[in-house]
Amino acid sequence: MKANRKAAPEDIQDSNAEKSPIDFNDLLIDSVDEVVTEVLGVKVSAMLWRHYQAFLGITREEIPYQLPKLFESIETIFGTGEETVGTRVIRKLYAKANIPLEYSHSRSPVEYVEELKQILAKDPKQL
Repeated sequence: MKANRKAAPEDIQDSNAEKSPIDFNDLLIDSVDEVVTEVLGVKVSAMLWRHYQAFLGITREEIPYQLPKLFESIETIFGTGEETVGTRVIRKLYAKANIPLEYSHSRSPVEYVEELKQILAKDPKQL
């Protein structure tokens, strides 16, 4: 019987050596999920995702394709104000992409997502 052993440092590949490109949709989904979890906690966040799927037909994986519906529902659930959940999602998304953000309430969260997608499409190595 072989004994279990921890991987030696030489067994572990350098994570930066073969860094796979980050998918924009994954970045967006992670940002939304992280903000909702920060605001609501893990248990309530899980319940919210089940609600989205059951009543709005939006799964976590469909977020990138349902942005207007998602942000509208976030506004309906959490309300509007200076620092909304939608605003926090945008700030987190831009921070994860390492892109400076000049936020203005005159633009919608969907506009910010589309703008970032275009910026990153021009230079995918940015991530």
